[in-house]
Amino acid sequence: EGSNAVQVISLQSLQNHEEDGQQMAESIARWLDAEWMPQEIHMKMGLQAKQSYIKAREEGDEDVMSIMMRVSTELDQNWAEYNADAFVNAWDIGNYVSDYLVQVSGSESCECNTKVH
Repeated sequence: EGSNAVQVISLQSLQNHEEDGQQMAESIARWLDAEWMPQEIHMKMGLQAKQSYIKAREEGDEDVMSIMMRVSTELDQNWAEYNADAFVNAWDIGNYVSDYLVQVSGSESCECNTKVH
């Protein structure tokens, strides 16, 4: 009997939320700079994602999908701050965060994931 359940990817192995969040913010900025062109707004978006990540982790959230949704939603709620200079949207960043977290957690990923910077 097969299961249609989605595998939960846990971030339990990542315990330094501030450092992990900062590395994620810098990775987001490097990715956006490489995809488009270097812009200060990329680091600002990364720092917003970092704050969402830290809040989620401090509340005990270890699930990549849940954190991706939180990052995307909170970026989207503040998108007016980024919209004028951004070439992507909040959900693009959330998807990158998911790929990034899967990779740094040591979980198995697929070739379809975005290259992490």
